Amino acid sequence: MKNIFFGIVVAASLLFASCSDNKEARSLYFKAKESYEIGDYLKVKELTDSIKIVNPTAFDEIRGGMQLSRKAELAINEQTLVYADSMLRILQKETEIKLKDFDLIKDEEYQTTGTLVYKHDPNKASQTKSCLRVYVTEDGKLEILSVHSGSAAIQHESFRLALKDGSFIMSEVIPYDGANNYRYKINGMNVETITYKEPKTLDIAQFVIDSKGAAITVTYDGKKPYSYTMEKSTRKAIVESYKLAEIIKLTKKFQRDEAIASQTIAILKKQIEVHKGDSI
Repeated sequence: MKNIFFGIVVAASLLFASCSDNKEARSLYFKAKESYEIGDYLKVKELTDSIKIVNPTAFDEIRGGMQLSRKAELAINEQTLVYADSMLRILQKETEIKLKDFDLIKDEEYQTTGTLVYKHDPNKASQTKSCLRVYVTEDGKLEILSVHSGSAAIQHESFRLALKDGSFIMSEVIPYDGANNYRYKINGMNVETITYKEPKTLDIAQFVIDSKGAAITVTYDGKKPYSYTMEKSTRKAIVESYKLAEIIKLTKKFQRDEAIASQTIAILKKQIEVHKGDSI
């Protein structure tokens, strides 16, 4: 008799607990629904994820929560699409304005990606003086070339920018390889050019921007150190090239965001239609 009574108590306790869990699961569902209606889509996902934790057998609430989560994800991606589209319109106008100050250098026969060169830089193609040259690739990568031209070779492998206050920045060290580090002669002059690429070039450009017009000493590090003061035209070319590179990168980012959002929206709409009967 005692065993029977104990069994009834246990069963009643389990039933009560089950009802209590289901009540909490349903409460979470309706809280998620309220969050969806006020546009708090991240909260929707947080609440609907909690339903199956509270009660793994609350199947109606779980299915309804999954449908709410899909709708919240759809809304998030629709917002992303609108934002990406508006940013791309702004960036397109900025790019059109910036590109007026740049020339595109590209050999269609041999190159798949050209370079954009600041057209107001007098040293943009120089091989007869020591200077820094700067380019932007069509896909938004900033490249800087250190050029040395003189009667004696210095065999440099890097350069350093320094301000009078002692602050400085170093480039990468690029050993002579005949690929990114060239050495040759033109009209009896020793010419050396080294190409430096991202991400370090971004730090170098930022150093120039942060210098706010203060004089910058450029020093080539090699067997024979060589220094000179950066020209204002070089500073301007670096700053404007950096800005263009950032605009191109942002454009590519928002293009990716737009493509991903569009694909996700299409998938979610199909899923929502398939599960349209799952709402409570």
